[in-house]
Amino acid sequence: MDTLPLDCTVSRNMANKAGKTLCSTWRKAPPDSTWRKAPPAEFQYAINVAQSWRAQHAEATQRCFLTMLNCSEQFSESVCTYRLKRISSIVNKLQRPRTHLKLGELDDIGGCRLILRTNAQVDQAANLLKSKISLKQSGTNGGEKDYIISPPESGYRSRHLLSKVKTGTMSYQVEIQIRTQLQHYWATAVEEAGEIYDIEYKSPEVRRMSTGEDEERIRFFQIVSSLFATEEHSPQIPGFERPRDELIEELQTLKCSSRLLDDLITSTDSVLPPILPQNDDTNLFLLKLSREDQYLDIEAFRRDQLSEALRRYGDLEDRIEANIASGIGTGDGYDNVVLVYAEDSRQLGIAYPNYSTNIRHFVDKVKGYLQK
Repeated sequence: MDTLPLDCTVSRNMANKAGKTLCSTWRKAPPDSTWRKAPPAEFQYAINVAQSWRAQHAEATQRCFLTMLNCSEQFSESVCTYRLKRISSIVNKLQRPRTHLKLGELDDIGGCRLILRTNAQVDQAANLLKSKISLKQSGTNGGEKDYIISPPESGYRSRHLLSKVKTGTMSYQVEIQIRTQLQHYWATAVEEAGEIYDIEYKSPEVRRMSTGEDEERIRFFQIVSSLFATEEHSPQIPGFERPRDELIEELQTLKCSSRLLDDLITSTDSVLPPILPQNDDTNLFLLKLSREDQYLDIEAFRRDQLSEALRRYGDLEDRIEANIASGIGTGDGYDNVVLVYAEDSRQLGIAYPNYSTNIRHFVDKVKGYLQK
């Protein structure tokens, strides 16, 4: 198997072929610790191509993030984040049954997120960003998906813009998510529940095949999302278009509700709280989480140190990816990093990866429903 030259630019066609190899090889031999030390040559080559393809999205995503920063500054209490999708998450997405996704066509390898207070602000920000960026034009919905006006059965609500950014001779897609704090609380809770119970509740296939407690937990999140939608005066979730009192009554009858809320709180309590930066001049924060040690660390940067913050983010991500691929572990002990812009460190809770006041706000809201 040929090796990938260090200066090679991966084409979309190369990425598609590598993605196909990753899925087929991964299915044949799931990578345990032994397999990681001596992976098949075709798999290692495909991983190298995928990592290069992912890295090529960095510049385009950074440019979108800069546009997001300028937009974010116009909304008080807003938070925006920057990240590149982890290789393992990319492979998991490619492997979803019935999707037929291709690596070179994924639109969320590079991602930016803007979290605001209201749906009105979401609309304002979306219109402002659309005047500043180029959107993907192909596909049924083109470069925009509004999961607030048309929420899916899962209960996920957010507004997406699919930006198309040209760097050099190549064009890359970057997914921009714009959502309210309430929508973000819900999405964070779903991700954390997936970590707790070791199941990807976001997967359409998982939802379709779920039974027993998993099926009930999925229904729990659908009901809560529909309740949140009523609070924001937006369309409810398909199949859950009912008066608020009826939804609350159904939520109260679910056996999983109390245990699920307790498990969510327990999962966040196990993480050591970070020491928040005290410098008022800093508004860029690099959040670094060690899931194994349950520890969160923060590096702070000024707005004019954006390039340095992005370089530091890139260094950590590269080390994490390289060490995971070789089976050594994670970079500097961290396995999750995200770059965040916020007006001050007190707002960082909304952006903490797998740990935040998000979970507590979510739990408090749902307990309020259950006590009625």
